[in-house]
Amino acid sequence: MERTFRIKEVNGDTSFQEKTLIVEKKKINLLIVLELGGVAQFKRTYNDIWEVIKLESLADLSKIRKLCTTFEFKNICIVHHGNIFSDTSIGKASWAILFANKIREIKLVISRLGEIPDAIDDAYALKILEKSKLVFAKNGPDELKIKTFLGLKILISGLLDEGAFISVACNEADESAFLKELADFTIKNIKIFGNTNFSIIDDGSDYKYGKLTIYNYHSILNTYLSSAWQDTRGWLYYDTKLKELIVTKKELWLHSKGKEIYTLLDRKSKLTQVQIDKEHYAQLYFSKKYETFHRKNVTTISYENWKKQIEQKYPDFK
Repeated sequence: MERTFRIKEVNGDTSFQEKTLIVEKKKINLLIVLELGGVAQFKRTYNDIWEVIKLESLADLSKIRKLCTTFEFKNICIVHHGNIFSDTSIGKASWAILFANKIREIKLVISRLGEIPDAIDDAYALKILEKSKLVFAKNGPDELKIKTFLGLKILISGLLDEGAFISVACNEADESAFLKELADFTIKNIKIFGNTNFSIIDDGSDYKYGKLTIYNYHSILNTYLSSAWQDTRGWLYYDTKLKELIVTKKELWLHSKGKEIYTLLDRKSKLTQVQIDKEHYAQLYFSKKYETFHRKNVTTISYENWKKQIEQKYPDFK
């Protein structure tokens, strides 16, 4: 990224001059939490993959733009309710709701606007809104939907090649056209994921050890992300390189440590005992709260030796 600075020379020339410098942005895997209650789960999980950020709404273009001027995105994950790109606690009137039909309408309005904006910001959103009122006599896209559209466009267009945009939300891929519409926001080769089933967006499960209980130690990282497996199509993704919607028929597991960002896994409506056991130990292994609990209350085996046993059984945890 190029940035221009006014600097004062020191080799004889005391005047200020403009110099263009190359500023390297930090490359991150961005995880955006929109629901208020969903932040704590990531703080209690050992995680060296995701940069976790809480936003109230993707319609807040100033905050989205600030993220994009600071970082480059290797992968993006958004944790939210299906097709609602804001915190639902802010009140229904402020919900940033977006479906495929409104994306197509906004694209139509932008094509009629016929200008390339200097910046995708609130002023540009208002220009689109005014044009929308001329294109649609009624029920056209409102300001909130336009800003939500633009917020998603900024994020997805900021993804690096071979990245993934993962929307952890309920039933968003039921309307598979939604993933395809999002894919139109970039010219890069990426994959855009959505679930055809209900997704877990916050997990505060408890764990009983003898007469003791450890509360709220779970996370949606290192687990099977679907709360129920009713649609066997599982997770879908649109591949912009192939220009094709891929039906995986698999479950998605997001990692919190290591080199892999996610894994697609076979499953049926009920998890096998082997899968249940792996999920159980993954949640304990990557939990900061469990480590504290173990060191304080478990006397039969040290935490370090327990970890070694888990790693022998599940070497992919390391």
